Amino acid sequence: MSDTSRRETHPVRVRLSGAINALSISPDNTSVAVAGREILKVLAINKTDVTETLNLRAGSHFSLNYSSNDVKWGNNATKQKIATAATNGAIILWDLNKIGRKTERIITEHSRAVNRICFQPENGNILLSASQDGTMKCWDFRDPRNGARYRFEGKSESVRDVQFNPVSFYEFAAAFETGTIQKWDMRNPKALYDKKVSAHNGPCFTVDWHPNGKLVASGGRDKTIKVWDMTTDNRRPLYTMRTTASVSRIQWRPGFDNEIASCALLTDSRIHVWDIRRVHIAKYAFDEHDSTPTGFMWLNSDELFSVSKDKWFIRQNIKDAYRPVDLLKRNGMGWNVQGDIAFSIDKSSRLLFVKQYIPPQLCGIVHTPLFDYKSFSIFADKYITSSDNVQLACDINGELAWKLGRYRTAQTWKIISMFYQDDDEDGSDNIVVDTERGEENEDEMENISTSKDEGFNQDLSEQTSSYSVAESYDTIDSLQSDTTSSSLVFNLRTSWKHEAVVMEILDYYTEQGDVQMCVTIYLVLEKYLKIEDDRLEDWFNSYIDLLHRFKLWTAATSILKSCRIQSVKERNENSTTINIACNNCFKLVMGSNGGSWACDKCHRLLNPCTICHQTVRGLYMWCQGCNHGGHLIHMKEWFTTETACATGCGHICVLQPLFM
Repeated sequence: MSDTSRRETHPVRVRLSGAINALSISPDNTSVAVAGREILKVLAINKTDVTETLNLRAGSHFSLNYSSNDVKWGNNATKQKIATAATNGAIILWDLNKIGRKTERIITEHSRAVNRICFQPENGNILLSASQDGTMKCWDFRDPRNGARYRFEGKSESVRDVQFNPVSFYEFAAAFETGTIQKWDMRNPKALYDKKVSAHNGPCFTVDWHPNGKLVASGGRDKTIKVWDMTTDNRRPLYTMRTTASVSRIQWRPGFDNEIASCALLTDSRIHVWDIRRVHIAKYAFDEHDSTPTGFMWLNSDELFSVSKDKWFIRQNIKDAYRPVDLLKRNGMGWNVQGDIAFSIDKSSRLLFVKQYIPPQLCGIVHTPLFDYKSFSIFADKYITSSDNVQLACDINGELAWKLGRYRTAQTWKIISMFYQDDDEDGSDNIVVDTERGEENEDEMENISTSKDEGFNQDLSEQTSSYSVAESYDTIDSLQSDTTSSSLVFNLRTSWKHEAVVMEILDYYTEQGDVQMCVTIYLVLEKYLKIEDDRLEDWFNSYIDLLHRFKLWTAATSILKSCRIQSVKERNENSTTINIACNNCFKLVMGSNGGSWACDKCHRLLNPCTICHQTVRGLYMWCQGCNHGGHLIHMKEWFTTETACATGCGHICVLQPLFM
């Protein structure tokens, strides 16, 4: 690229004396008008420079009539005139050829601020305004009277934007504070709108007609740009682009029927250019302003003028914009709960933006045996978590693990069963001494102490025998003097502390990420183990999240009920509301005024049986997918042989088994 070409495409920046709210380009593309609360100027533009030629606020123009929200340049008969919309509701027409004060007409029919004005494309004498007072008014400047020729009321709140249809000049679209857009026909001023669409959740700030005159794009506070077909009765958008901030201005790119530019209301200082065929990421982005742009206009298909409250007027070229898609990584991978890996590998060039978007990656799925979701689900359903009988619980869990081929898990349960099998048996290794049979007991104690293997050292045997006998006699004498019972119990086995080994087992499964085993072992041995609450909370929350992912609601509820951690138990006490939807109009039933199960919108009963068509007054069973249901006995009879809904809606109401 030559030096001259670089200078032509480099952004041209001009800093003005005040914040700028709007701009408008002259019909011959040689000048641009910029307006704000404290500024109203005309700038001359050429290929390499922008210069100020006229200041319309010079002198004594300090009235609120000159504090502008919007500015528009006339056309045809008014190509030497501009109109401004003021914050106090005034509309001023300026004649640039007039000597001295340029003000030609001041219109003050709106009671509140005028948000947007628009000249009719074929007739520069027709001006349309959109006001905060909820009305739209049309003026014909050929009429010597100052009164509006037409008045349109959308039966809604304030009007944020109006735009004439570039093909059918008598049609215009309006954006409202309620989030709706309306299409009007000026030939029927007394009639209501031709079409109304609930476009956005929240205020709709801007609309713009497609050059073909059939499509309208809208942007709103809900951070979306939507494209609508205004020639049909379809109430759904053809395309929806989700942005990172509320949308304040949009405009189709000249010469590119599938591209539209937008700027944000707050937080985002960039101007994005979207391709409606690829709605998830912008095609181009301009990032020249220091604050949020307040307006922009295309000079041609490649050059764009933009203004902002940072006082900068900037002329930009599409060649200076960056492509957000180039910043994305095209190689990626992801896991699912079954342990499968999905991956994508870049295999195409990034130089061209294809006409019909086709993913330029090679994609695939790899099935890995790292997580056995089949065994996990069976364990969640069949595991015994009660601590009433530890040995029985361990034996059942171990046998289940063995049948599923989880031999290490089965071995773990067997080891734990061996550890705690004697804790449920009373007196298995004890010797009972009857104090009333003193001599016999003395002989038995002597025999016990002397009946050693003859292979041991005799001295050691004698010392051991004398020690055991003496210790036994001392113990017996002591107990005889302190108690009146007729028998004594001696535990000859030294107790073995296996909690440390169990904790090592839990540490092992924690490192393996097997929270199911950790939680189950803890619940079975809860009365024997002391574990920190933070660690237990991590185990239980992780396990419950996995159960919810697999939709094992019953098992998850059982685990929540068994946990002693209050923060975990509270999960089962929150969000307990079940929302019921009407099976006719699918609207949520918030409560009937009549006190019966009837829809407040369509007034039809919610619980008629799909088999007998009678009102269900007992147990009612319904499908959460299609909302149809009926008597429990009728549903059981139907689904013993069928899988589809009895109403013929086509929904498969019977859940497919997780394991085939």
